[in-house]
Amino acid sequence: MQNDKIDDVRLASRQQTEVKAWIYRQENIRKMIYMLFAACVAVISLDLLYENEHPHFELETFFGFQAWLGFIAFVVVVFLGRLLRIFVGRPENYYD
Repeated sequence: MQNDKIDDVRLASRQQTEVKAWIYRQENIRKMIYMLFAACVAVISLDLLYENEHPHFELETFFGFQAWLGFIAFVVVVFLGRLLRIFVGRPENYYD
């Protein structure tokens, strides 16, 4: 009984003095999202300055083609990973 109270006091004091890492603070998360959005806009805007002189396909000449291709490739990889989990996944208690 006495040990439980001591543990509770230690846990409470640890929680009060524990400082969140910068990446978990809400204001920094918002800043990171804004920075990511700004980086995406900047990269898409740079497409206005660059012209592919020798495209292999007509599709490559469209504005933002590389960005859309990258995004679609990312989505395909994520869904293929989910599909792969069905075949190679193990039950949660597999290693117990």
